[in-house]
Amino acid sequence: MEKATEETAVNLMQLMLDEDWVREAVRIEEEAGCDIGAGFDLGANLGEFLQNPAGFARLLELRSLIMSEFLKLLASWDLGASMEAAVACGRQLLMERLLHPSPEAQQQLLAMLLSQELTAEAETTKKDDPELRFLVRSILTHSDWDAIATAAANAIREQVMRQQVGV
Repeated sequence: MEKATEETAVNLMQLMLDEDWVREAVRIEEEAGCDIGAGFDLGANLGEFLQNPAGFARLLELRSLIMSEFLKLLASWDLGASMEAAVACGRQLLMERLLHPSPEAQQQLLAMLLSQELTAEAETTKKDDPELRFLVRSILTHSDWDAIATAAANAIREQVMRQQVGV
């Protein structure tokens, strides 16, 4: 039985390295409109998180706050018909960056995670938070923002072409 468990764990880790599988998992989560739990890359840190459920809960809360702030940021740009495409692209890129943050982003995430203000921020999610917005903007790279802009532009292009054909 132990061997089967080890094989399952290895297969799951192999899946997490498969880009097509990860993209499909992200697509399924987006269709469901929630996080299904494709999993964090906790590796050797799993035991530490299990011993500190409050820390793990704060990590999930921070991820949720970051995603929420990302959505508010895009909404403030009034992207109209391209909003859905921008959100889908950005959400995927943001999840990738959160799973494998740069050293600078790791420091910012850890500082915010350890912050006592995290719970207060969760209760006032409608309030603008410049620190959280800065974190969202800095986690995503220039090429990520370019990909989001391209996805939005392509969505507008497709809509225009559909309208033109309908005329």
